[in-house]
Amino acid sequence: MGAAAAFLRRLTMDRVRTRLLAAFLTLLVAAIALALMGWLGMRSMQRELSGYEEEVLPGIARALELAERTAQLAAIAPHLAESRTAENLETNAAVVAGLLDEIRRRSSTLPPSGELQPAMSRRLEGVDRDLSNLIMLTKLRQSVDARLERQITTLGSLGTRIHATGRGGAPDPAVAELWSSLVLGATTDKAATLGRLQADIEALLLAARRRQAFAPFDARFVTDLDALSTGPDNILALRRDLLDYEGRTNYLVATTRSNADRLSDEVAQHVAQLRQTAATRNEAVQRAIRSGETGVAVLALVCIVIGLGATRYVRRLVGQVENITHVMSRLAQGDTAQATPATTRRDELGELARSFEVFRDNLLAKQKLLADLKSQRELLEAVHESLTDALAVFDEGQRLILWNPQLERMLAAHGITPRAGVMRRELVASLPAGTTWTAPGRAEPQPLRVARPESFTMYEHVELRLPDGQMLDLRSREMPDGGIVSLMTDVTARRTIEAQLQHSQKLDVLGQLTGGVAHDFNNYLGTILGNLSLLEAQLADDPQAHAQWRRVQRAAASAAALTRRLLAFARRQPLQAEYVPIDEMVEEMCDLIEYSAGPQVTVVFDLQSAPLQVHVDRGQLENALLNLVLNSSAAMPDGGELSVRTRSLADTVEIQVADSGRGIPDNQQGQVFDPFFTTKPAGEGSGLGLSIVYGFVKQSGGEVALASKQGKGTTVTLRFPATEAAPPSDAGPTLAPPPAPRAGVHVLLVDDDDAFRATLTDMLVREGLRVTAVASAEEALTLLERGGSVDLLLSDICLGSGMDGLRFAHLARDRWPELPLGLMSGLSPELLPNAEQWDAGFAFVHKPFEPGTLTAWLSRLLAPDDARVAPAAS
Repeated sequence: MGAAAAFLRRLTMDRVRTRLLAAFLTLLVAAIALALMGWLGMRSMQRELSGYEEEVLPGIARALELAERTAQLAAIAPHLAESRTAENLETNAAVVAGLLDEIRRRSSTLPPSGELQPAMSRRLEGVDRDLSNLIMLTKLRQSVDARLERQITTLGSLGTRIHATGRGGAPDPAVAELWSSLVLGATTDKAATLGRLQADIEALLLAARRRQAFAPFDARFVTDLDALSTGPDNILALRRDLLDYEGRTNYLVATTRSNADRLSDEVAQHVAQLRQTAATRNEAVQRAIRSGETGVAVLALVCIVIGLGATRYVRRLVGQVENITHVMSRLAQGDTAQATPATTRRDELGELARSFEVFRDNLLAKQKLLADLKSQRELLEAVHESLTDALAVFDEGQRLILWNPQLERMLAAHGITPRAGVMRRELVASLPAGTTWTAPGRAEPQPLRVARPESFTMYEHVELRLPDGQMLDLRSREMPDGGIVSLMTDVTARRTIEAQLQHSQKLDVLGQLTGGVAHDFNNYLGTILGNLSLLEAQLADDPQAHAQWRRVQRAAASAAALTRRLLAFARRQPLQAEYVPIDEMVEEMCDLIEYSAGPQVTVVFDLQSAPLQVHVDRGQLENALLNLVLNSSAAMPDGGELSVRTRSLADTVEIQVADSGRGIPDNQQGQVFDPFFTTKPAGEGSGLGLSIVYGFVKQSGGEVALASKQGKGTTVTLRFPATEAAPPSDAGPTLAPPPAPRAGVHVLLVDDDDAFRATLTDMLVREGLRVTAVASAEEALTLLERGGSVDLLLSDICLGSGMDGLRFAHLARDRWPELPLGLMSGLSPELLPNAEQWDAGFAFVHKPFEPGTLTAWLSRLLAPDDARVAPAAS
């Protein structure tokens, strides 16, 4: 191939390039000589004509200077209108006059023939007239502006006197508004506003005189105010004149600039005419010269084109032969990136190039195919290695032919090693005994040992549950050649999180339900306790009836304590740490603990920690204790004994919860406080109870201890730093407010519960108050808006389907801020449906309440402002 290329190149060069170069070189030399002679002759003629334009340029220069002066005249007109002093105005007027004189002088040098000089004269007369009017208007505007400044100064001094008079008492609104209208009129830029202000000022003057509003001021003040308002030089008239002069001045400035621009345009047209004349006459001469030059140039150009065309042809022909030879040599070395030249030629050289291109394309196609196959193989390997799911591919005989590392890792945990050729049934059967499977549409899990793996392809997915709790999601699809592709995913963590979410949602619903039931129950208890307090005095002489009354009262108080425990359980925001007497807290929770433990469990209390207390969050401590009780009860499904003991050891208080249940295995005792760890069956426990208890105790500075033995029971001990009594408050003791006089006090009571409303009405009447009771906030607002004499407002927060108590309280406080206001509810403020509207400044009492609590609450509400204490009562 290399010898053939060398022969072709030598043959082509001998027959084409040498002969063409020799023939065309002579033609090129002759053509260049002819062109050089003609060009020298034409060049001398052109130099003779170049002097003509020099005669026209001076006229153009004069016209341009005239245009520059007219532009200066247009620029100085706004400065003339903006002159603020007489001296500045005279200076600018002198500059304008000088420019006009210079323009007239320069325009007189223009040729008298034509229309430019007469037009310039007319324009200059118009500009002179407009500038004279502008100077006159500017003087008038300066005069009006000075008078307006003096009136504004007077107005400022009047304003100072008005404000000085108002220090002893507010000035008459008409005088203040009259002064404000004059200030606005002195600054406004709108004529319509001035007209409206004129009418307002006249009306305000009449109103002020009618009400004798000028009595506090002297006669000079009234005279000055009249002059500023309606006098010959009143502020509004001066401002209107000033706006009128400014508008006329702006119009004259625009007219002057327009005339100056027209002067510039006419001068520019004159310059253009001069240039056009010069160009036209020069073009005629140049045309004659070019006609001679063209003949010579065309002859020379023909010679040059022929020579260049032949040379270019030879060079391209030889160059393409060389390029083909170079590409063939590179291809022989394995370089396929070079494109083949000359493939579009229609001669023998093109046929040779196209034949060579066929071989090159075949080689390129083969290389591209190999590269694509390699890229696809690498991609498949990368996907195969990086899959997080386990992949297994079986052939049409159900034999394993391909798998990824994730399958090996997933099965290695169960002692299974995949190998090529193993049957699909054998691989599935090697999973641990006791493995079950479920699929969409199958209600109960089925043992895997009796399953047919071939049937798994019938389902969207199959879930395998292993004895150790691991859950695997298996998805199988048939391939076109009869094989099967299976993907297996470990969904253990996902199912655990889903179960935890369901449990959390159940707890949230339970908290909402508990809060709602407790609210209604507190209303019932409030009615019971209130009526019991009303009946107490009537039963004082009957010992048997009074004893029965005491039993009912204790039962109702116990029910109220139980409701408070339920509300603490339902509370969804952190509580504040407080000093808690442990024994008293456990005694209050006895009924709730016994109820939580269940009827099959015997509960024993042994409380020996008094008088020590602990500084913790009481609500969270109660919840922690209930968590331990519930765990102990769950460990004794067939009954047993649960003991709750407290004791004090030096500076520590212990709470011990022990049961006689089945106990915890030794290998699991180190995990019981881990989050999500549970020994209960799937779906029956979240594994969060003991971890929450552990976190709360640690945050409170305490310790948790666990002792358990299988078959003997479990004991959990909580230890907290102890203190003998709550320290005194930094603010000192809070004194109860003195009893406020209540005789004749009118109370407006709002509560939607008929029984509780009637009971509380009787209790308030017993306190010596006069009561008006309504069932809704709307009725209460109607009564208050009618001007009813109310001394105290008491309202429930949850008022049924109408306006709620919080919204009613905000409205009442905004509209009647001096009216004492108290709120009550069976729910704590943080559990209210609209808790975001709660204001800690509201005086609040929690239902149900004892008569003593009601009496103290009323005393705080009816006490003077400086004697009131904390706004809330429990």
